[in-house]
Amino acid sequence: MPIPITELQFLAIANAAAALYPSDRDRFVAAVHAELAGKPIGDGSVGCAIRIAQVKFSHPEPERVPSRWDRSAPPFEKISKAAV
Repeated sequence: MPIPITELQFLAIANAAAALYPSDRDRFVAAVHAELAGKPIGDGSVGCAIRIAQVKFSHPEPERVPSRWDRSAPPFEKISKAAV
């Protein structure tokens, strides 16, 4: 059954879904719909439903790979000082 929401509330749900993986977006919208079912609809309840649903779809950040500028000392300095 459709839930009557305003255009701004729909955009809030769509923007929150856009931050997720594409494969999770439909399930996210369904989770928001399930949170809103049987409750009075307003901007606050839509925001709460979005926050509750986003927790279920969060993914960990990818592991950070250090760049070459993150090294403490370039390896060529150790070799050139040992040769002297």
